[in-house]
Amino acid sequence: MQSLALLVGILFLSSLGCGPIAYWLTTIHPRTHRRDMYKKALIAVLTMWGSMTGINFALAHVPIYVRFIGVFSIATSLLAVKKEFGGPRKLKEE
Repeated sequence: MQSLALLVGILFLSSLGCGPIAYWLTTIHPRTHRRDMYKKALIAVLTMWGSMTGINFALAHVPIYVRFIGVFSIATSLLAVKKEFGGPRKLKEE
């Protein structure tokens, strides 16, 4: 039972932390192209993990507080993706 509690704790902390950490990484501006690629890859991995755990918590049959954690994780992950990679662009009308 202790290993299950440890696993749930790791999932909660990663769900709470991935989105804000990825959003914080978007404020860093590396000097080289290689570091920029590493930063974008790390942001992509963090937001994917945060979104997956957030969706899992938001859709599971759990108490409402846990669902709020899932929704927070999804929202912060999506904000980080939008800030780093940009949102949809409007086409110019002729």
